[in-house]
Amino acid sequence: MPPNRDPHAPERQDHGLWATLAKTHAAGAMLPRHQHGRGQLVFGTSGVMLVETANVQWTVPPQRALWIPHRQPHTVRTLSSTDMRTVYFQPALIARCLPAQRLDQVHAVAASPLIRELVLGLFDAQFDHATHEAMAGLLLRTLRHAPALPISLPMPADARLHRALALLLQAQAWHWPIERLAQEAAMSERSFTRHFTGDMGMSFRAWRQRARVIASLDLLNAGRPVKAVARQLQFASDAAYVAAFRDLLGCTPSAFRSQTQEVEASKAPARS
Repeated sequence: MPPNRDPHAPERQDHGLWATLAKTHAAGAMLPRHQHGRGQLVFGTSGVMLVETANVQWTVPPQRALWIPHRQPHTVRTLSSTDMRTVYFQPALIARCLPAQRLDQVHAVAASPLIRELVLGLFDAQFDHATHEAMAGLLLRTLRHAPALPISLPMPADARLHRALALLLQAQAWHWPIERLAQEAAMSERSFTRHFTGDMGMSFRAWRQRARVIASLDLLNAGRPVKAVARQLQFASDAAYVAAFRDLLGCTPSAFRSQTQEVEASKAPARS
C-alpha cells in the first residue's frame, strides 16, 4: 500500500471526520506550543521527533506513533530531517471507534506494519473516499488494541528542577554530578535529591538512565553503531547500554534498528 500522493496536492487534506497532513521538516524545526480540536496520530516515515506535553517529553522515531488527544497543548521539535504523516480524527469518529479509556491520555504505540500501512493508505490518492473512511475507522480500532509503550521522559513540575534537567539534556551532559545540577537549580545537594524524588517518583540515577536510552533512539535511527552510541552516552560498557535498552524497550538496540529498516523498505515506489 504505497503512498501514491499527488505531488501537486496540498499538504493538508480535510475529509470531514478525519484529515491528513504530510510535511517534511528539516532537523531542528520547532512547532511552537499549540493544540487541535481533533485527536491526532503523529507518525514519521523517517526522522525522529521530540514532542513535549505538560511535564513529559516523547521521543518518536519511525518505529513508533504518538496519540495526542484533542485540546492537548504540545510542542514538536524535529531531532533530524523528518517526513511527518499526521492523521486527525474528529471526536465523533473517535467515539464511534474507540472506548473512552486512554483517549484522553497521550501515549505511544508501536508503528506495526498494519498501522503504518493504514496511515500511508490515507495519503494514497488511488483510494476513493469510502475506502479511506474504512481505513480511518480501522486505524482507530487498531489503536484500541495497541499497548502503550515507554518512550516518554517525565520532567519535573518544579521550575528549578526542570531548568536544571533541561540544561543537562540540551548539553547532553550525562557526566554532570548531582552537585552541578543542584547548583543549576539553586539548591543544596540534599534539597535537590529530596525534591527530585518527591516530584518525579524516581531517583535521579533512574531518570538519567531512562533519559540516555531514549536519547539513543535518534542516534540509532541515524545509523550510528551500537558501540559508538554506548560510548557517546557514557554507559560503562556496550553490555550495560544493551541491558538498559532492553529493560526499558523490551528489545536490543540492534533489533530496534532493524525495525527502522523495515519502515524504509515499506516505502515502495508508487504504482503506475
